[in-house]
Amino acid sequence: MIKPITSLVACIFIAAPSLSFAACEFVTGHSQKQINISIPSTLSIPRDAAVNTVIYESPAITFYGDASYYCTTTFTGGIKNNVGTDSTSTYFPIGNTGLSWQWIYQGAEYKGFAAGKPREPGRFGFNTTTNALRIVKTGVISPGATIPAGVLGYIQIESANLRPLAMVTSNISAITLQSCETPNIAVEMGEHNLSVFSRSGNTTPPRAVNIKLSNCPSGIQKVSYSLSATSDSPAVDGAIGIIELNKSSTAKGIALQLLDNNQTPIQLDKIYDFNEYSTAGGNFSIPLNANYIRTLPNGNAGQYDEGMSAGSANSEVTFVMNYL
Repeated sequence: MIKPITSLVACIFIAAPSLSFAACEFVTGHSQKQINISIPSTLSIPRDAAVNTVIYESPAITFYGDASYYCTTTFTGGIKNNVGTDSTSTYFPIGNTGLSWQWIYQGAEYKGFAAGKPREPGRFGFNTTTNALRIVKTGVISPGATIPAGVLGYIQIESANLRPLAMVTSNISAITLQSCETPNIAVEMGEHNLSVFSRSGNTTPPRAVNIKLSNCPSGIQKVSYSLSATSDSPAVDGAIGIIELNKSSTAKGIALQLLDNNQTPIQLDKIYDFNEYSTAGGNFSIPLNANYIRTLPNGNAGQYDEGMSAGSANSEVTFVMNYL
């Protein structure tokens, strides 16, 4: 989530090039002008939103004003980025935040000055044009990232610092990522007689494992999850969700198996969609199961085969949540 922004305003100054550059001048009586665009106080972005996700786009507003200029020779124009690197595309990075801004002029994305596309001589202006500001995710959102106060960038004409347009933010906005709260889970697997494991592949009855998703904000469109083995409890057979007991366990010949709500083995590191999630947010639970399973090959003594032993049987698994 992008934390509340008390008053984020984009201001666009529209002006003709300085008279110091003879090829382009203001039309007589025209001068630099400004367009103000306000951004809502709260913006939200899911933690794992895809690159190029539009976080916000302001309503288009129509500019009225005398800010025309003319050029007598071929010239170039485009946006110069004031808060990050310049670009030949329409995306202008906001520092290292993982966000970029775009200017939407007449319904199209305005390119950077570095694109250097030549334009023919003539008269140009902004009267009755539509303009909007867009904020886009273009990379990994960095912890503690902010949208800086001040000028985001300009439209520049030629190379002599001629800047007809400027976007200005009025304050500094902290950026956080939107997700649910997912506490750790401890599952009591119960006590079982060693006779349950007389043959390889024998299992205990499954126990419920519920992954809690608490205080989910509205606006998240999709939730998915995956389960992974840990270094202390590595995989025995990841395709059917079997992981070793941890090193502190004293039981031998068995392992832990992870199952879905239908008691079908879960494939480790595979991403599963949680279809019961609602975009309205709230509290949810992903229902899973787990059981013990004998992994030792069969011998002639059943549960007393060499390599089988009763004892403590603990294991750990990591669950990874994805929010889109």
